[in-house]
Parts: sequence; C-alpha cells; structure tokens
Amino acid sequence: MKKEQPLSGVFELDAIDIQILNLLQADGKLSVRELAKKVRLSTTPIHERLKRLEASGIIDHYSAVINTNKLGQFIVFFVNVVLKEHSTRLGGKFIEKITSFPEVVEFYTIGGEHDFMIKVIVPDMASYRRFFVEQLGEIPNIAKLQSIIVLDTIKKDNRIPL
Repeated sequence: MKKEQPLSGVFELDAIDIQILNLLQADGKLSVRELAKKVRLSTTPIHERLKRLEASGIIDHYSAVINTNKLGQFIVFFVNVVLKEHSTRLGGKFIEKITSFPEVVEFYTIGGEHDFMIKVIVPDMASYRRFFVEQLGEIPNIAKLQSIIVLDTIKKDNRIPL
C-alpha cells in the first residue's frame, strides 16, 4: 500500500531518499545504475524513487554548476532594495522587472530594514554601473538601493543539508 503524502505539501523522506538526494547534490550526473550501486538497491526501486522525487517537485531540476573563475573575471554584487510603496500591484511589477534581468542570478524577499535582496553577477564595474543606472535606476517605486560588492567567496555550496 502506498504511503499518502501530507496535504501541507511537505514530502516525507526516508533514509534511502535522503541518501539519493545527497548523492545527486554532490554529483547530478550519477546514473541510476551508479546510484543503485552506492545505495545498495537494484536499479528499479532507485528509478521509481527518482521519478517520485521528481514528480513531487523535491528534485526541481538538474543543472550544471559553472566555475566562473575558469571563464574569466566576474564581479558579484548584492543589492538591497527598499520600495516606496508596498502594494500587490507595484510589488508585482517590481518583481516582474527584476526577474527579467539576466544579470540577476538570485532574488529574495527579506525581512528587516530592506524589502528585497538581489544577487547580481557582471563581468566588470562598467557593466555593473550600466545595470545599476540604466536598469535598476529606471524602475519606479524604488526608495533606496544599497550595493554590496563581494571581494572574495569563502564558501559556495548549493547543497541542502539533509
């Protein structure tokens, strides 16, 4: 009998699911056969578990992590934003505009003295200036922008501790 998942949207994981997710977070290119060997199950239950994890949305997608150091110089900025007005309509327009910029790689609603935090990656200072003035600066309803430049990345890890 299949175990029902809670209505809250929270998916219950067992130890094998967690092991599979940890292995895939470390190496997303692992094949079903390689996962089965590492988890010590046959390929059929591993395949079924993967399909269930994908269908449930726990595995959102697969992607490659790019080493920007190998591509040349990139500069990372965090931009804190305070809006003038907090209506649903104006906030939605702001979100729509920010998410359309390719330089924006992460975007968060935050609590505290700022409303949003944006992570921006650009090749150089001139590109950031253009982004800041010509793109961010042209968005209505922004009361305050605060740029923070990243001097060095100490730790960068996309894995979720399970």
